Amino acid sequence: MAHNQIKTYTFAESGSENPMFILKRMEDIYFNGDGESDSPHRHDYYAIILVEKGKGVHYVDFEKYDISDHSVYFILPGQMHQVVLSEAPKGWVLAFTDEFLISNSISEKLINDIYLFNDYGQSPPLPLNETQMEVYKSLIAQMEHFSVSLKNYSGEATGSLLKLFLIQSNNHCSLVKENNPQFIETTNHLLRSFKQLLDRHYKTKHKVSDYADMLAVTADYLNKTVKNITGKPAKEHIQSKLIVEAKRTLLFSNISSKELSYELGFDESAHFNNFFKKTTGFTPSEFRSTVRLS
Repeated sequence: MAHNQIKTYTFAESGSENPMFILKRMEDIYFNGDGESDSPHRHDYYAIILVEKGKGVHYVDFEKYDISDHSVYFILPGQMHQVVLSEAPKGWVLAFTDEFLISNSISEKLINDIYLFNDYGQSPPLPLNETQMEVYKSLIAQMEHFSVSLKNYSGEATGSLLKLFLIQSNNHCSLVKENNPQFIETTNHLLRSFKQLLDRHYKTKHKVSDYADMLAVTADYLNKTVKNITGKPAKEHIQSKLIVEAKRTLLFSNISSKELSYELGFDESAHFNNFFKKTTGFTPSEFRSTVRLS
């Protein structure tokens, strides 16, 4: 299938009344689709699949992973994936937007630094034992309860539970990594160094050549290496970092877009406004108003 034939689903197409978070049962999705698997596709949002019981395969960016009982699968926005089940499953699918993470103060570090949502070329499932599975099921049950029972602050309650879900996964994932030499071997030193530098210098350095110089490689080599591993060139990682930080600041402060543009290292506020709108579809002020009202 050609790259441009792979559909990208937006969160708006999920049919959720909540504009930033949705929780569905795997069995409902399975039976609503008559047991047929969907075509390979992408999302513009994060997804987590928690499998209590299931058999089949999960394809992520052309890698094949077996679906088994007591496992968790993490999908990044933009990753191509397909779930093919050989029997009716039991489990849950959580989907949420970057705005949901921002509005609930869920750290970007929790997403990026622990390989849960892995854009490094490998996305294996996280296996769980019986005791661990019960903890996840309890968190899911509370999400289901609070998402329909609270008139006020249901989003905050759900966000807190999602944060606990990710922290729990962080701890389990860390244990798996420590005992998985293959995981260590697939870790790319250049990519990790680039992301560490980006976290420190994104406000002052917006060019690939800036990071290439610090890493003692050419800009072309850095771009190609990062793209080969993550599917996105270094330039897009720089832009994504700026957008996420801009969204966080817009949501949690009353700073003007002009002040924010200078804080993020733009020489002209008009350049920042154009960059933000081209990337998100909104001006900074439109984004702030839309998310605060949602």
